[in-house]
Amino acid sequence: MMVTKADPEKKRKKSQVPFRLNVLFLVVFFLFSVLILRLGVLQIVNGEEKRLESEAVEEVIARKEAPRGKLLDSNFREVVGNEPFFSLTYTKTVDTKAKDTMRIAEWLADRLGVTEDQIKKITERDKKDYFIAKQDVTKMLEERLSKKEKKLSDKDQYIALVNKITEEEINSLTDKDIKILAYKRAMDTGYAYSAQRIKTNLNNEEVSVISENLGDLPGVDIMADSKRIYPYGDSTIFGQVKQIPKSKTDYFMSMGYDRSDQVGISGLEDQYENVLRGTKEKSVYLTNPKTGATIGEPKTIPGQRGKDIVLTLDMELQFHLEKILEEEILRAKPLGGNDLLDSAYIVMMNPKTGEIKGIAGKKYKDGKFTNDSYGALFDAYEMGSTVKGATVLTGLQHGYIGTGEVIYDTPFTKNGMNKSSWRNMGYINDLDALRMSSNVYMFNIMDRMIGPEHWTQTYAKARFSFNQFGLGVKTGIDFPNEAVGYEGKPPEGESGTLYDLGIGQFDTYTTMQLLQYVSTIANDGYRVKPQLVKEIREPATNSESHGKLLKRFEPEILNKIDVDQKHIERVQQGFWQVMHATGGTAKGYFDDPAKYHNPAGKTGTAQRIIRHPRTGNIVEKHNLTLVGYAPFENPEIAFAVVVPEGTPQNGNQKINKYIGQRALEAYWNLKEEYGENAATVTGNLEKESEEDSAE
Repeated sequence: MMVTKADPEKKRKKSQVPFRLNVLFLVVFFLFSVLILRLGVLQIVNGEEKRLESEAVEEVIARKEAPRGKLLDSNFREVVGNEPFFSLTYTKTVDTKAKDTMRIAEWLADRLGVTEDQIKKITERDKKDYFIAKQDVTKMLEERLSKKEKKLSDKDQYIALVNKITEEEINSLTDKDIKILAYKRAMDTGYAYSAQRIKTNLNNEEVSVISENLGDLPGVDIMADSKRIYPYGDSTIFGQVKQIPKSKTDYFMSMGYDRSDQVGISGLEDQYENVLRGTKEKSVYLTNPKTGATIGEPKTIPGQRGKDIVLTLDMELQFHLEKILEEEILRAKPLGGNDLLDSAYIVMMNPKTGEIKGIAGKKYKDGKFTNDSYGALFDAYEMGSTVKGATVLTGLQHGYIGTGEVIYDTPFTKNGMNKSSWRNMGYINDLDALRMSSNVYMFNIMDRMIGPEHWTQTYAKARFSFNQFGLGVKTGIDFPNEAVGYEGKPPEGESGTLYDLGIGQFDTYTTMQLLQYVSTIANDGYRVKPQLVKEIREPATNSESHGKLLKRFEPEILNKIDVDQKHIERVQQGFWQVMHATGGTAKGYFDDPAKYHNPAGKTGTAQRIIRHPRTGNIVEKHNLTLVGYAPFENPEIAFAVVVPEGTPQNGNQKINKYIGQRALEAYWNLKEEYGENAATVTGNLEKESEEDSAE
């Protein structure tokens, strides 16, 4: 029998199979072990959380305010910006307990201290609530409530207990208690899932202390915050930003705001709130609908700063106008009879585009000045002879007078009235009447308006004509709650005040209305809407560039006066003569074409008989006014000046002319100085506009 020898190679291969199977089994066993372990963790360790998450059907969104957009002047100077700082915030949830806020409040009071502002907000009720919170409430209810009070609801029982806290017990609170209360009060004020500021302007040390302990302070966070700053001074036109007023809470809540949000409450901050408001950072919480408990960490969606607004204002011109008003008020006050002259206003505008270049108002009280640009929009006065251009155009438009018609200026007597001009002027035409400011010429125009209808219809007819210029109606400026002035109420059957209406001494108008009126004359009868905002832009990415242009506000024509062009030119010529022809009431102040660029305009003095607010005596005061535009041939700037409560004694009515002089001079000097830069800016804007259109 023959014996064969085994093949070593086959034997070696055969022995490797069990080894590979063992390795495979080991790997499979390991993977199953990991899977079982993972399932165990999910079921045992995270089971409750995952169960709640599977049941969660509600999302709660918490928001944090983003910085507001900036306000820039027409040359992109920052006039309203943001100064960054850090605020301490607290966000509570629906399952936050009173003991939780108390513990955190104690911790914060020990390490941060409190500000005087925090202390001021503490009320007597807050102190009573805090005193009760420190006690055994159940024991207090048992000891202090009567049998009848114990039968009340829990809420009413607590109110009864609060009312039994004595002044002595309130005074027993220590300084430390007050500090703790300051924080607890702020923390309790907030709403669930809404970040509530509990301290602002944290210093570096406070930020460091809080940051190191955030893990032990649930709900506490440090938020990047900001406040408004005014590099060129705080003009009232810009407006204010404050917490939502209680009277507007429902409105803002319906618009998606939170109660603790800061909003524009006046001025441009209010007018353009929806533009300046930033896009909030959002934290999205998953909550259990049954318990309200949060599940996991929130998802954060970053916010963005609000859009920037480019104003029509030139802040350098604005600065000059404010300085001029202050200096001229101080120069006029010491002169006789000017003890009540405490304010002055001026507005300058491009009559063709409606762009407001400067709007200034100043009030002088107790030896110091305050800004009152608001006054140019809200304070209405009898403006005097500056409105005579509207009276003459009304007469020409409706045929009450003819072009160049001559009337003898002598005291006007009718129905027992005796009215006259500031002097007898003899035979004068419409141009002479404007140049020398004849009252009698205007009285004749108004007298010819009286028809067979009731006298009130004549007032309505005259006012409707004046409205076409912007007198007595809203100018349409992009500013909240613009005033329209006051319509005088004549006594029944008495028409004398109709004549006063024709010389600007009956109805009242604002400085802005007066400016729109003269701009309409300068602009060949086209009434243009005044504008304070020129553009809206995306936030700039760096300090050397401007954000993307989103919207540019184009000039808006509100109406065209229904009058022949030759009649408008007639009044324009009369306005030119006021400042350049012999006998013109402003010739001595503006008849320098090189310096003032050939302006045209009209002066005004409205007489007022009033009771002196301090002495009680009957005194005569005057509102001193001036309107104008330049250059006469192609107007690019118009202005209106109003100085209330002056006096004609010693020539003090010159203050209106001095202000107008200096304002025009400042405008032209700045244009000459920055003309090239202005052209460059305009060129850049046109280029950006083309690029944006291409996009």
